[in-house]
Amino acid sequence: MSPRSRKAAYLQITRECNNECLFCSNPQFKKNYGLGEIKNKIIALKKQNITEIILTGGEPTLVSFLPEVISFIQKNGIASRIITNGCKLEDPRLTKKLFKAGLRDINISIHSDSSSIADKLSQKKGHFKKAIKGLENSLRVGFHVALNSTINTLNCKNLSNTAKFFIKAFPGIKHFVYNNLDPGKADGEINSRVVNNQWIVARYTDIELELKKTVELLRTHERTMRIERVPLCYMQGFEELSSETRKIVKNELYICSFISKKRTDKLRQVKPTKFRIKVECCAHCSANRICAGIQKEYINIYGSKELYPIFCNPDVIIRRIHATR
Repeated sequence: MSPRSRKAAYLQITRECNNECLFCSNPQFKKNYGLGEIKNKIIALKKQNITEIILTGGEPTLVSFLPEVISFIQKNGIASRIITNGCKLEDPRLTKKLFKAGLRDINISIHSDSSSIADKLSQKKGHFKKAIKGLENSLRVGFHVALNSTINTLNCKNLSNTAKFFIKAFPGIKHFVYNNLDPGKADGEINSRVVNNQWIVARYTDIELELKKTVELLRTHERTMRIERVPLCYMQGFEELSSETRKIVKNELYICSFISKKRTDKLRQVKPTKFRIKVECCAHCSANRICAGIQKEYINIYGSKELYPIFCNPDVIIRRIHATR
């Protein structure tokens, strides 16, 4: 494994949100940090030599002093990024304020090119229209925008067509992130909404072909991408795009600061294998040492019969990881 290089932190600054996504892994409740509390956490992260702080929620753009938070991060010599549903960014005044504060990187989550599907997933009518406007504003101001999409039963058969739409409509998007659903407890405390909406979890066998087509499309158009929570047996030929495998190979450390409902909030290190398990066939897989495994909640829903060992040279995958950005 490589010497540790990147050291990033996910910092929740609110648990409130303006959407009610069916698959949300961090369901909202009314608890927020004040500006002083956030600054203290940023200072604590700096002491741990964090190189990038990713602001999340909830929905971080609901925080009125977000520009001040970003400015404070920048003044401490740390890179900043936000993960947002994009709806509040439909106001060009906000995008300009964030840019002026020093923010340059934004991940906007839009899960379909169909307004009806996107609105159904967010459970908010008009979400898609607002998010698209926020995306337009962000690109116009000059942000580096990555598109986040969560894979589920409503969009898994149309991933490549959705990617084609965004490539054509928004050529400024150079990076795509595909997150398979998190059916567990992302913060270690509160269940994902998937617990009550298990029908929305797509089987690996249902996403395999579309995922491969999407990878081929994005490569053809010279886009970069990452894929999360998909085991390597369903990523053959593009294993180097697995976020977890890259973290394992590059020995990257992530720290998460979740706003806790019941316990004292604290910083905690998160390994790519946390909340993952391996099943019997994994012991026979050539990629076992660089694969994070599967979430036990997925196994509880669908079992493990879809999983199988692959026979490859993991060193080839490792070389491809070091050769790609």
